[in-house]
Amino acid sequence: MLFQGIGMNLIFTLIIVLLILHILVWVGRKMKLPDVVAMILGGLFIGFPVIKFYLIGEYTGIILTLGDVGLMSLMFLAGLESSWDVMLSQRKPAAIIAIFASLIPFILGFVVFMALGFSYITSLIVGICLSVTAEATKSRVLIQLNRIKTKVGAAMMGAGIVDDIAAMALFITVTFVFGRGFSSSNILLEGALFSFFLGIIVQKNHKHRKKKTRRKKVPGFVDYLKIMLTWVLVPFFYVSMGINFDIVSVTTYPVVFIIILAVAIVGKIMGTMLAKPFTNFTMEQHYLIGWGMNSRGAVEMALAIIAFKSGFIPLEIYSGLIAMALFTTMMFPIVINGMVKFNPRIMS
Repeated sequence: MLFQGIGMNLIFTLIIVLLILHILVWVGRKMKLPDVVAMILGGLFIGFPVIKFYLIGEYTGIILTLGDVGLMSLMFLAGLESSWDVMLSQRKPAAIIAIFASLIPFILGFVVFMALGFSYITSLIVGICLSVTAEATKSRVLIQLNRIKTKVGAAMMGAGIVDDIAAMALFITVTFVFGRGFSSSNILLEGALFSFFLGIIVQKNHKHRKKKTRRKKVPGFVDYLKIMLTWVLVPFFYVSMGINFDIVSVTTYPVVFIIILAVAIVGKIMGTMLAKPFTNFTMEQHYLIGWGMNSRGAVEMALAIIAFKSGFIPLEIYSGLIAMALFTTMMFPIVINGMVKFNPRIMS
């Protein structure tokens, strides 16, 4: 009876958590906010100390484990919703943009935090976190705007893939060297990368089967899987992010957050603009791509959480990185909506 009571309480807690997040998503849609922004805000709300204590309490460990599963699910969905064929068609500009848009913020982040007196490993981790972009969260915005399969959208996604793969490889190398071997955190990161490419493979196979059967409007297993992952598992990633977030450290060390945010924005947009001589995109398109590359989400948050849990970065750096991810993710849909409204052909 005791175990049944614990099980029922856990199920009740999980249901309440999911209800809170999906209600916030519904409210966010009414306010024209992207789902991912509502999810991030929901995760921060549930992770607020008082709310966390009364709502989650003893089940925090289970929620964090579900958060790892949610990360895998989010990366799988990002791969599932990417148009690999379109991204390959833009592989050259995407690769060039990726090089500049990852290298500049990495160097800036590393140099600035070394100058501020942080350790070599902490500065490296900050640089790596600033070099990534938000594949999962960015794809959500582009899908909602029906712009993911445009040339500019494909360049954003393609460059983001290269950015994230390079950042993950560098992060794994750094944590392996300084962490004295692979840990569960490394396995989580590799699993996230594997999930992304698994999503691409499943998407290509699913698309081929739909063409073959001519049943494009009939939902199948993959369609139901997307719904299940989106509604049931992905939300726990944002909750786990909120649990590890500490608003007090941001308000206590506001300068750290401001510096992280400034370096993140300047680094990404400057890097993307520097790639202009090597692509066929206009300066305005590069500026838009820069804001797309500037948005952070799943990968950056995952790296920050892993680095924090491993003791590579202090709490104020971790919280600053999470707050930066929230701000840059919220900026992207605002910028892209405004630029597309001003110039509807900008992404063609």
